[in-house]
Amino acid sequence: MMAATIAYERSGCKQFFKKHRDDESTIKTCIEHALTVQLQTGMSKVKRAVSARVNGQCVYECRINLKRTGSARVAFIVNGTDTFGNGNNNSDDETIPDVTVLFISSTLQKTSSRICWNTV
Repeated sequence: MMAATIAYERSGCKQFFKKHRDDESTIKTCIEHALTVQLQTGMSKVKRAVSARVNGQCVYECRINLKRTGSARVAFIVNGTDTFGNGNNNSDDETIPDVTVLFISSTLQKTSSRICWNTV
């Protein structure tokens, strides 16, 4: 399984990583693995976070188990090849798209309204 390249938006992820400083590498590994699996299996456990778009991309969210840290909601956009409703299809279906994680929240309540849209 080829891993997707994942970038983290500083404004939306900084507070979460600061709170869980000791587990940052484990958290990033769990997020990378979960999002790679979701992208390869058609994003069956993913839903749209908000109806607004960021840089022309749909914002998605999913719940991810982060081992010791517990469950968290991750809001993200898919860059590049996208067959999930963004209309940015590429001819090369073998490539895994790059992902930008916009926001991570340990509260399982939908908190996507706290995402700072102007910084993305």
